[in-house]
Parts: sequence; structure tokens; C-alpha cells
Amino acid sequence: MKTLENINLARLTNLEFGQQVKTTLTNIGQLGGGALITDAPLQAYLSSLTSNSAEYDRALVQITKSDETAKIVVADKVRDAGITAAQRYLSVFELSIVEAEKLAFDSLDTLFAAYKGIQNWNFEEETNGIDNLVADLTGPKYSAHVATLAMGAFVARIAQGNADFKAVFYKRTLEVSTKEAFDIKALRAAIKMTYTDMAEYVLSMAKAINTDEFNQTLGVINAVRKYYSDLLAKRKTASADEPPTPTPAPDK
Repeated sequence: MKTLENINLARLTNLEFGQQVKTTLTNIGQLGGGALITDAPLQAYLSSLTSNSAEYDRALVQITKSDETAKIVVADKVRDAGITAAQRYLSVFELSIVEAEKLAFDSLDTLFAAYKGIQNWNFEEETNGIDNLVADLTGPKYSAHVATLAMGAFVARIAQGNADFKAVFYKRTLEVSTKEAFDIKALRAAIKMTYTDMAEYVLSMAKAINTDEFNQTLGVINAVRKYYSDLLAKRKTASADEPPTPTPAPDK
């Protein structure tokens, strides 16, 4: 049965994520001596990924060269973790048999749903979104529910994380005024969406028409996914800036 290898792309470092996409593109491009891919939708996916991957590389170079930008990325990860921690804590009360807790969960769950995926919004959108979320959580409509579930510390952590992010983000105003500015998070999210759509399209076509073009492409996608999945499984600790182990070239 044809399937996609499981991999948690979110756990890859920025460098690993970019390399995973580039290796996939390179190895697909070598299939059939570079002449195997003729399907128009697949070609469009590959073209989009190639273009976005190049922009992503430029963004990574800028981050590497800029101390301030690197601090921004770290601060953004911290505030993202604060939001994720609050969401996971809230989920504990979904099955509560205490009526007040269940009522509080339902209300706060609806609120957080309005900010779904906020961790993947671009820097400025997320900053404004968190400001609004904190205002809601501390306002008259939701503050009692926060108190019922003892979530005050989580709300404070979200607010502090956003404040710390702002402190480093606005220091770079002068720096980015003289160079091309990138939002690495938004770029990564866009590439991930296109890559995921492509992989699912290839899987569907491999099942539907069973041709070498899609079967071999699926094989490449899965080989690279397996490599990075194994890498993640072996990892115990990792730095966000640690470069990945080079991916072996495809067999010819």
C-alpha cells in the first residue's frame, strides 16, 4: 500500500527544514535524467517550491549575519512556546466533570480557536494578535474563566513573551531599513503548505494512475522524509542553529 513516510516537520530546525525541501527538489530533478516530470500540476508545485526555497535561503543567510534578527527568532520561539503551553493546559479540562471547569473550557476554547495557528502568523500579525488575545483573557468576559482554571500564570507568560519580543523586534528598525527584510516564519509556513500539498498530490496520483513519474517521485519524497524522521528520532538535544548532517545523494 502506498503511503507517505511520517515526519514531524515542525521539529526540524530552520536549516534542516530548508535542506529537506532542497534535497527533495534536487533528487526529483534527477529522475529520468531530468526528463521524467511532465505532469503540469507537479511541475507547478516544484517551480513554486524552488522559488520559495531560494528566498528562504536568503532569509537564513540574513539571520546568520544579523545578531538582532537572530535574537528576534529566539524571542519569537519563546512566545510561541507560551501560547502552546496555555493551549495544552487548557485541553486538560475538555473532559472535566466539574461544571464550572467545563463551562470555562468551552468558553476559552472558543476564544483560542479565533487565534488558531497564531504561532505561524508573521511577526507583526502575531504581535498584534497576542495583544488582542491577552486583552481578551484579562477582560471581563474571560477573566473569570481564566481564574476558574488557574490559568493566570499562563496568561502572564504569554504577555511577557510578547513584551520581550517587542523589545528586540523594534530595535532592528534601523537595521532593516537598509536591507531586504524577511519573515522566516511566514516563509517556512508557506513552503510547508506547498510541500505538503505536493506530497499528498503525488501520493494520490501514484495510487490513481500508478506511473513511473509519480511512483518514483513518491519514492524520492519518502526517502528524504525517512532520513529526516530517523534524524529526529535519534536526537536527544539540538540547537536551533545546528546544521543538519548532509543527506546522501540518490542512487543512480
